[in-house]
Amino acid sequence: MKEPKPKSTLVVGDKLELETLRLARGGKAVGRTSDGQVVFVVGAAPGEAVRAIVTAVSSRFIEAKMTEVVTPSVTRVSAPCPVVDECGGCPWQHVAYDEQVRQKDAILRDTMKRGRAFDDGEMTKFADFVASELHFHYRSRVTLQARPRGGTYDLGYHKRESHTFVPISDCLIADKTLVPFAREHVAKQVSKNLKVRDRFQVAVNDAGVLSIGGAFTQVNRAQNAILQKLVSDHVVAHAMEKRQILHWHLLDLYSGNGNLMFPVIEALRRARPQGVVEATGVEMAEASVAEASKNPRAQQCSFNIESVDSWLARQKAGAVSLLTKKGLPLDEILILDPPRDGVGQTVMPLLARRKPSLIVYVSCDPATLARDLVRFREATEKQKTKYEVVEARGLDMFPQTDHIEAFVVLRRKNI
Repeated sequence: MKEPKPKSTLVVGDKLELETLRLARGGKAVGRTSDGQVVFVVGAAPGEAVRAIVTAVSSRFIEAKMTEVVTPSVTRVSAPCPVVDECGGCPWQHVAYDEQVRQKDAILRDTMKRGRAFDDGEMTKFADFVASELHFHYRSRVTLQARPRGGTYDLGYHKRESHTFVPISDCLIADKTLVPFAREHVAKQVSKNLKVRDRFQVAVNDAGVLSIGGAFTQVNRAQNAILQKLVSDHVVAHAMEKRQILHWHLLDLYSGNGNLMFPVIEALRRARPQGVVEATGVEMAEASVAEASKNPRAQQCSFNIESVDSWLARQKAGAVSLLTKKGLPLDEILILDPPRDGVGQTVMPLLARRKPSLIVYVSCDPATLARDLVRFREATEKQKTKYEVVEARGLDMFPQTDHIEAFVVLRRKNI
């Protein structure tokens, strides 16, 4: 019989001295007390001895805030942002960028393994984590808070996991044009006696055009271009292996403005010019669907403003063709790019019924990715269908933060 873990005798306000082992999701470093209790430490780097004060105690772990570095990590650097501690949006600024990438790769792999999404053999399918060329000033879109002060407005962010306003003079992860543009926008609103919104988004596109608001887009354009190519390359490689298939249906769920759909369609049509490629996008955000529909590449594409769950529930099992098949062999490729919460509980069983020949799941949260892959495996077992992992890979869309982008490619076996 397994012995129960002893209850912590620590309380909020107690002081600790411990060594940290690694970084973790949530932006904290992980260490253990002398009796083996897990401690998440704000402000610490991996592999250093620190002093800290306990801020929260639960049955599973302790949270603490670092008060002093006793022996610094070789990966510790000076955080350049003057409000890094107050804001908390970029909690890894004090860690060298190469180490940030190494830690994110380790977190992703560990999450897939612990979450039972991958077995030992599938863990070998991981490819190298893709670092970002830009470590700062990479965001093409930020959402700012505005607060009145003395006839003007301060711009800033909400502190992480809080509604406390933190004013900023600049943001080191935002494109250099964004905060000055936001200040100009606010000044114009004030000069015209117009209401300044408490919260608004500023964005810059590939052509350098600045705007207020807009549809959702990936914030790291250079990394997004790499992601688009990686996804397209997998789809093309798959299609080139299946020469007998002349008619492809690309199903893009949580399709947004077609960020992944359109590059894949272009690549597939170049690789298989004699075939027929049609696509269906499903997305709830009307602004994103409107933007996608206006894209000149939207030929033979259908867009649906609907939740993925409800749209799938209305479909018959198997690929859905938009065109008359005319006897052409038809197959389906699936792209999933859901929000941080992952897909709804009913989605994976419905997808298993469709039996697509290839699935590319793009995720911004390794935990929900692992959960959804387990659900899909369970659903395919009931359908007596098997899928193999072609590749798994992480990308750093958000340097200086603990956020991880990843994708997994699954191929149906015996096809």
